[in-house]
Amino acid sequence: MKMAGVWRAGAATGVLALVFGCSTGPATGTVNGEVTFAGQPIQEGRITFVPVDGQGPTAGAPIVDGKFSATGVPVTKMKVQINGNKKTGKKNRAFPNSPEIDEVVELLPSRFHAESDLVLDVKKGPQDVRYDLKSH
Repeated sequence: MKMAGVWRAGAATGVLALVFGCSTGPATGTVNGEVTFAGQPIQEGRITFVPVDGQGPTAGAPIVDGKFSATGVPVTKMKVQINGNKKTGKKNRAFPNSPEIDEVVELLPSRFHAESDLVLDVKKGPQDVRYDLKSH
């Protein structure tokens, strides 16, 4: 009788350890940073982290006023892709009487996004980075 109670208590402790003590996915980090292009903060854009080996999840964050904070970035070597928006004016949406929206084009050369060779070795926990991108 006593052994059954001890076994149940041990089993319950083991289940709680599994539920609360183990992570449910790969280790992740938070990458905080700043991005400038030609010496000016990127006002609006996006940064994306893609595993160099092509295996596993990606992560990213919006860039606002030259700053970003990407949470849940897998701890591995990541290719960094940076896009920036350049406002070119206003345009109407597809429906009559709909409000105008900003018309935008890509601000950055493709070597910073589609053809990026920027790499970051993401660490567990927070890490700070700065990307000072040049126009040529």
